[in-house]
Amino acid sequence: MNVMDTFAHITIPLLILLALRINTRKALLMLPLAVIPDLDLFFRQHRLLFHNVFFIIVIPLIVVIYMHKYKPKYYDYAWIGLFYLASHLILDLSEGIALFYPLTTDFYQITANLYVNFWGPIPFPWLESSFDVIAAESTVAIGEQLGPSEAVQRYPSMSDTSSGLLITLLLAAMMYFEKSRVFISEVRKLIEDIFHYFKDLLLNLIK
Repeated sequence: MNVMDTFAHITIPLLILLALRINTRKALLMLPLAVIPDLDLFFRQHRLLFHNVFFIIVIPLIVVIYMHKYKPKYYDYAWIGLFYLASHLILDLSEGIALFYPLTTDFYQITANLYVNFWGPIPFPWLESSFDVIAAESTVAIGEQLGPSEAVQRYPSMSDTSSGLLITLLLAAMMYFEKSRVFISEVRKLIEDIFHYFKDLLLNLIK
């Protein structure tokens, strides 16, 4: 874990929630959950103990269901907490995590890179992705050396970080569909207003 990892895990999901106009107080109150999974570093089991679907998805989802049924007052907090934890898992996938620990100590790694090719002046984006399973025997002292060994570790590039952001945005769009729809509508209107402003400005210059 380094400063940039921590900074990304905190800022990316928080900015997404604020952009969707989730209650600021609730978003900030639950923010520590965005870095909670990295505490497994202190147990010398980094990207194992707290970087798996059971700790990050299954248990929080049970809490969400419980809050919805018995404590609706705290339902939003549980939902936000689940989003923070899930975003951490998504952003770390490019580095490799023990996704199904403790059932297996194999590391799973998903990388996705977005490229743009030009056909004349026309850009054509395409997504290149890869999925790797790093067997437990290929790791160094299972978790003690920050996950997979140097020989098989592929450190995240800027494109990996960007793809993690994209997937986190998609997660937010699914969890907060209505707010996402309103946000996208407002962004589209802003772009249209900017376009019309420069269009009018250009027409006035031509006259």
